[in-house]
Formats: sequence, structure tokens, C-alpha cells
Amino acid sequence: MPETPKNPYLTSIGIIILLILTFWITHTVSWRNGLQQLSFSNRQQLDQFIDHLDSQLSRYNFIPQLVAKNSLLVELLKDPNNDSLVDVVNLFLLEINEITSASDTYLMDNTGLTLASSNWRGENPFIGQNFSFRPYFTEAMEGKVGRYYALGTTSKKRGYYFSYPVIYNAEKRGVIAVKMDLSKIERYWSERQSQFIVSDPDGIIFISTNPDWLYQSIVPLSAESLARIKTSRRYAETNIQALELTSKVAVTDSSLILKIAADNSSNEYLSNDHDMQVAGWSVRILTPLEDLRQKSLISAFTMLLLALSTLLVGLLAWQRHKRRREQERFNHEAQKQLEKEVSLRTADLQNEIEGHKQTEKTLRDTQGELIQTAKLAVLGQMSASISHELNNPLAAIRSYADNARKFLSIDKDEKADDNLQRIAELTDRMSRISSQLKFFSRRSSGQLEAANIAPIIQTAIEISRPQFKQLAISIKTDRVDDSITALVDIIQLEQVLINLINNAIQAIGDQTPGTIRITTEKENKEIRVHVDDSGPGIDEQKLDLIFEPFFTTRKSGLGLGLSISARIIDSMNGKLSAENLNSGGARLTITLPEPELQ
Repeated sequence: MPETPKNPYLTSIGIIILLILTFWITHTVSWRNGLQQLSFSNRQQLDQFIDHLDSQLSRYNFIPQLVAKNSLLVELLKDPNNDSLVDVVNLFLLEINEITSASDTYLMDNTGLTLASSNWRGENPFIGQNFSFRPYFTEAMEGKVGRYYALGTTSKKRGYYFSYPVIYNAEKRGVIAVKMDLSKIERYWSERQSQFIVSDPDGIIFISTNPDWLYQSIVPLSAESLARIKTSRRYAETNIQALELTSKVAVTDSSLILKIAADNSSNEYLSNDHDMQVAGWSVRILTPLEDLRQKSLISAFTMLLLALSTLLVGLLAWQRHKRRREQERFNHEAQKQLEKEVSLRTADLQNEIEGHKQTEKTLRDTQGELIQTAKLAVLGQMSASISHELNNPLAAIRSYADNARKFLSIDKDEKADDNLQRIAELTDRMSRISSQLKFFSRRSSGQLEAANIAPIIQTAIEISRPQFKQLAISIKTDRVDDSITALVDIIQLEQVLINLINNAIQAIGDQTPGTIRITTEKENKEIRVHVDDSGPGIDEQKLDLIFEPFFTTRKSGLGLGLSISARIIDSMNGKLSAENLNSGGARLTITLPEPELQ
């Protein structure tokens, strides 16, 4: 039986100390665990950002080399005063710009003077501007692939420049340059809570999801460094100030708590950084710690309240025990048993909830893997046709290369150049085929966006073309409306269309020559895409089963293509259905809701 404390004053002090320790320990543990989790999340996001940055830069790496091989550029460099030729090259560069989504594409002679540019119709065209002071020009004139980032002296816009020499008769006649808009990378990552910054070897921030940090240095720069940077004209006339990142506490080997003196909204950030040694850049992610501090305080106050509640319950039980000894003993045992049962039941429920969450996550992951597996299965089915599409150009390239060598040996340079031009065109054709396969095999972001249906249909046809072309099957798209848009996941809709085209090819089978007709229509705020084939149609008794998993009428089929396609369309709030046509053959219809007007 508990005894009455002999010194209530000391007992009260002990209780207060215990509550303070409970609050402090809970806050400290919650804060440290939160920092560890946030540091791990930062590293993952930083790796994703670096991969995205590398992929965006690599898209443009070989464009100048390919464009430099065009004979129009050589003709203009030989005759720079030919105004009609300048117009033709301007239009050609504009077309290249639109295809690659570059910011600007322009041609310079061997002195750095711009002769033609994709922005010749803009307010500040590059034509007539001399960029010989830019390192990417000098690197290209040395026969290298030039890469350089800077603030445009004419456009006043940031960009990453790629360049390559235009060579004729082993002489560097000029330089072709392609400028990439760095702001697209920032817009892609700007919706996240964390901030990303990329700084050059001088510590100057030239990419940032926080516009207020652009062109500021991570550490204060000396007067000599500022003068050198201004002389290089990399950042034009921008006034470079210090962001003043102050290190406070090291969380892990790669994580620091930083304080930004110039930031009034949230002073403390958890920072992870990574050096891109090849480019000489430093990439850093900064995540505000305000939410983590609030969560740590909430956890500490919650634990304090629980401790107080437990203490009050204990005091009440002690008082009742003092008044009613036997009855309190019975009630105490009953309460302990009830608490034990509640605790066990709560643990069971918690385990059940966690099990449901894990099952749901496993299902989502499995569906994503099934979708990717279906893509690879389609690629496997198309492999023979793709091999045929690539082997023919390879054989032609070998023939043209042999002819070119013979022509060069007998000094017939024009015919040799014509054979080399044909090789370049065949190379572009093979590049388009491999590029389409690369885009088809990439994973979806899972985001829905308003998109024009017609280009998606055309992309699916182009990816499938090697297969149906070899089988003497034609695809008709004369009734595809170019103005129809829907809220879709573009990558996954492409996969569904490829699955339906592949399914139509399988349905036609040996009944060639065959026809696949793709049509679109809009009715009652619904978008419909029909894929019709000239095959024998679907057994009426099996129409309701074709979308079931693992149901197939082919010996070599898995029965997953239409099932996965139906679930993909369902995830876009749509429906995939099938029917037989009166004229013969089958029709598979994708129904999607029309996007709401903003």
C-alpha cells in the first residue's frame, strides 16, 4: 500500500523536474529523428535534381554536331552577303529551334560575327552581333564541343550554350551554337517545398528555384574576383551580392543546418550539397526547418500532456486507494486488465492498418511494374520489325561509305559529298527510330495534364510503324480531329494506343493486306478515340472477358495488355470498351472526360 509522501515540497520539485526532462528528451529525439529523415529525403531529391539536370543538358549535347553537317551553313559561310541564302538559313535554324525546344540557334563565321539566327524576327536578333569573346566560340574554333553557361549579352536571358565548328575541306569556316533555356529546369522543380541552387566555381548562383537568390554568391567575393567576373561578361552588368550562408550544426557528413542572413521568411534550412566535378558546379538543396521545429514541439507537448494525464490518473488512484483500500485494489486490477486489453486491441488495429497501407503500396508498385513490363513486352514483339528498320539503313550506309571512298580516290568530291549526305540522312532516320523507342520505354510521372490527342496518336503510330509496315498493314488517321484535347497522362496514353494498335495487328493476323483506322470524336463533354481493325472481330461470348487479367486467345499471349490498358484509362477517369463492327472487324474505344475550362 502506498504511503503518504513525507515531504510534499520535494515531491513537487521531483515531478516538475520529471516533466521538464520528458519535454526536453521528447523534443530532442523528435528533432534528431526528423533531421535524419529530412536529410535522407534531401539526398534523394538532390540525386533526382542532378539526374534531371544531366538529362536536360545531354539532350542538346549532339545537336550542334548534327546541324553543323548541313550544307546550307557551308554555302552561307562561303557567300555571307547572299540575302536570299541568309533568309533560307534563318528559316532552317528556326525549324531546328522549334524541333529541339531550344532558346536560340545561330551561325557565326570564323571571326565570331553572327550571320544567321533563329531569332532574326525578334526584338533583339543576334544577326550582326559578334560573340568571339565567348569561350564556347573559341572552344569550337579549336575543334572541340563547346559548353558554356552565361547571361546573354543581347537577350539578357540565362542560357547554357552548346557549340560545334562548321568544317568544309578540313577548314573551320564558322561555328553553330545552340542555347538552352535554364529557366525550364527551375519551373519544373519550383512547386516543391525545398529550394535548389546551382553555383559556379566562384560560388555564384546561376540556377535557383528561388528567384531572389539568383546571381548572388554563397560566400562574399573579393574585389579582384568581382572584377574578373565582370571582365568575363558571363553575368553581364548584374550586381552580384553575397547570400551569406552561415553554417550552424552538422547533422551528418553531408548535411548542415544553415542560416541565411538575407532571408526574412525562414532563416534556418537543412542543406545537402553535391559537387558536379566535370562541370565544376556545386548543387545544393535547402529545406526550411520551420515545419520540423513545429512538429518537434507538438510531439514534445503531446508527450508532456500524456505524462501529466498519467500523473493525474496516478494521483487520483492513490487518493482513492487511500480512502477505499480493498475496493481500490479490485478496481486497480480491473483497470490494469482493461488497459492491457485495450493496448492489445489497439496494437492489433494498428498492425492491421499498417498491413493495409503496405498492401496498398505493394499494389501500386506492382501496377507500375506491370505497366513497365507491358512496355518491354511490346518492345520485344516489335524487335524483329525494329531490327529490319535498322539493318536496311546500316546496309545502305556501308554501301554509300564504300562509294564515297572510291569517289574520293578519283577526286570526285561532289559525288563523295552526296554519298556522305545520304549517310547523314540515314543516320538521322536511325536516330529517330531509337529516340522513339527511348521515349516509349521511359516511366510516367503519373501526372494528368491537358494535352492534344492528335500528336499522341501520331507518336504511337510512329513507334508501331516498323511492325505494321512489315506486315502490309496500313493505318488511316484521316478522321482524327487536331483540335481535340483531354486531361491525360501523355506517356501512359501513348502506351495504351500502342497496345491497341499491336492488338489490332494481332487480330488481323494473316488476313493481309489489312487496315487499322483511328478516329476521334467529341460528344456530351466526352472525348472518344476509336481503334478499328479489319480482322475477324471478337467472339461475342468473350467480349466481356477480354479486359480480365490473364485472359487471352493467343497461345503466346500473357493476357495482360488489354487488362493493363483498361486500368490505365480508368486511372485517367476514363473507360476502355470493345465492340464488333457491322462491316466486320473489332472496335476498341477509349472514352475520356473533356478537360474543364479554367
